[in-house]
Amino acid sequence: STNSIIPKPSQCQINKEVFVHDGHSVDTYWINYPPRKLQKDSDKLLLYFHGGGYVSGDIQSHSGFECHLSELFNITILHVEYRLGPEHPLPAAVDDAIAIYRALFYQKISPSQMLFMGDSAGGGLVLLTIQALLAHQLPVPRGVIALSPWTDLSTSGESYKRNREIDVLLYGDDIDWGASQLLGPNHSQLLLNSPLVSPLFGSFKGFPPMFINVGTAEILEDDARQVVKKAQEAGVDVKFEEGLHLMHVYPVFFSYYPEARNTLDNINKWIQTI
Repeated sequence: STNSIIPKPSQCQINKEVFVHDGHSVDTYWINYPPRKLQKDSDKLLLYFHGGGYVSGDIQSHSGFECHLSELFNITILHVEYRLGPEHPLPAAVDDAIAIYRALFYQKISPSQMLFMGDSAGGGLVLLTIQALLAHQLPVPRGVIALSPWTDLSTSGESYKRNREIDVLLYGDDIDWGASQLLGPNHSQLLLNSPLVSPLFGSFKGFPPMFINVGTAEILEDDARQVVKKAQEAGVDVKFEEGLHLMHVYPVFFSYYPEARNTLDNINKWIQTI
């Protein structure tokens, strides 16, 4: 849980809103620190998709980090509590993300005001959601921020071997377990290679500007690098930042590492430019 690393500030304002689609509800949380009111017709809004391997994570695990992002980026954040496996395997999470995005249209918030951000599996979910929006010929948000995104459930990246002994947060077995929880114990390799679960194998044509960040001491390093390469080849404007010798989703450690704070500052500057 990131909240054990970053406690939630007492003045952080968190308001729950439940959206209903296709007969089920999706919990979301409006986060503002310091408290402010979203000007729905003008202000940028950041939709945050938490990590946790698509099987764990929630507002409790991520609100401390999200409150600090709200302060640093001077932005309202909408935390999306998408459905998790194993009860709700992919693409349930993607369906929830699209439903929230559509609902925001009806609240008169335009795609040009929205940013998507996610860490780990949440970073993968952001990419899957953009691919689904493009497949449905829907407008995409203004920009995408992915911290150590999990993009390749087939674990084809060489960094799964190269960084296996030095990754202090993720183990290869965790990834395999997460995939089996998500897809069922008897899933085939074919499914892991499907662009419906591994955005690396999908198309990046038409993507909005992206900021992708990864540590060089994590097994998901190549999950990020390969997406950057494919996206750039598809003509996407990508800003890529690697944290030398740093771990999975290292920006959450901004209180401990100057490099982590520096990356968050760079994301903030990037948001102003897109």
